[in-house]
Amino acid sequence: MNQNIGPEKINIEQNNLGINFTKSKLIKKHLSKSSFSWKNEITSGPLINDNLTIYVNSTRLKDIIELESLKIINNIEKNLGFSVNSVVVQLQNNQQ
Repeated sequence: MNQNIGPEKINIEQNNLGINFTKSKLIKKHLSKSSFSWKNEITSGPLINDNLTIYVNSTRLKDIIELESLKIINNIEKNLGFSVNSVVVQLQNNQQ
């Protein structure tokens, strides 16, 4: 007998785009509580294939975060227990 009569449950963590929604939420929460001086000026984006996206409003802030990317990666690894390969900083759509 076939036990699987209903629809198959979808696991959102296994998607074609490589987005990890659970880790993205953890990083967003962590960055909002962090001691970084720019934490209120960013929007944490998705974690795609272990690459974190951060959205900013100015090129000055983009440069600062790019310089601190290793510090951000180490901070996430130390406090959350998983690694991030890189930090991609992008200007928000209204600033491009």
